[in-house]
Amino acid sequence: MYGMAERELCTGCGACAAACKERAITMKMDREGFCYPKINSALCIQCGQCGAVCVRRDGGGNSLSRTCWGARAKEPEVRLLGSSGGIFPLLADQVIQEGGVVFGAVLQKNGDVTHMGVDMRKDIPLMTRTKYVQSELSQVWREIGPLLQEGRKVLFCGTPCQAAALRAYLGENLRGLILVDLVCYGVPSPGIWRHYVRFLEKRYKGPFRSFAFRDKRGGDNGHTAVAEVGEKTVAYSLYQDRFCRSYFQNINIRPSCFHCRYCTTQRASDITLGDFWGIEHVKPEFDDGMGNSAVICHTAQGQRLWEAVQDKTQWFSCDERDIVNSSQPRLREPTEPSSRRGWYMGLYGRIPFRMWLRLFKA
Repeated sequence: MYGMAERELCTGCGACAAACKERAITMKMDREGFCYPKINSALCIQCGQCGAVCVRRDGGGNSLSRTCWGARAKEPEVRLLGSSGGIFPLLADQVIQEGGVVFGAVLQKNGDVTHMGVDMRKDIPLMTRTKYVQSELSQVWREIGPLLQEGRKVLFCGTPCQAAALRAYLGENLRGLILVDLVCYGVPSPGIWRHYVRFLEKRYKGPFRSFAFRDKRGGDNGHTAVAEVGEKTVAYSLYQDRFCRSYFQNINIRPSCFHCRYCTTQRASDITLGDFWGIEHVKPEFDDGMGNSAVICHTAQGQRLWEAVQDKTQWFSCDERDIVNSSQPRLREPTEPSSRRGWYMGLYGRIPFRMWLRLFKA
């Protein structure tokens, strides 16, 4: 409608709602727990601005040549901050030292995941580590444009569709903006995640405090999940966590992710970061179980930022094919939906949530 993406291709970024000056569009959660735009026809003047900023109009790649690297932070405490090699904290720190603002996904005290901006180095850990939940972007739409107009440098880190949406939303107002996107498996349902947080609170008889999807205490490249609820701290394999099992079984994933246009090295960003899976075949001495990053620089601006932090890393240059290998398929093709996704998601909300979770018991 009005040039916006069809429902099955809608990424739920919310750029259309933010761009609507008539406030005719609101983001509403559907029965699967994903947000979609809802248009109030009584307020809509059919100006087409929503369609103009829709991410489906973005062509994706903006790089004529790319440089590829394997890297990890030299300082162990910085490396531990990240789910892979700790490169994002270094990039964020560099931008803040230059007087800029960094926007990233933050796990709030109530369990919700929202993007927010920080300009103090002490706040960088809030937005490190993977969150297997689709983040909410309303603060991004409100704040980044004015910051750029003030002449501030802004680093935004998010999924590739979020980075592309921000570029489309800002239009020509991109001076000072650095886009960092991630190699993404697909985004899980915020609604299901909220139910899971409440489930954990009931199970462990206390308020939700934190959840680490990719903790490194097991020396297993971040394949340990850690829940902190009430007085309890519980650590277990990522693949034993029932929410994560529903995710990695390709059930609890947004429908648009199965048609993702960004499962390629052609990106709308300046830098792409991800796990360097398969590094044991490329640089065996880097394979120590504590995670390594794949870094892809798409633009001269991205290359400059990477070079500014390079001396704080252990790194090696590599070919694109070293990163785009059998261990990192999300740079070649989208995740395939489970053949039983419809059955599982059809039961969600129709049976008690604890019973739905039992379907994913290890």
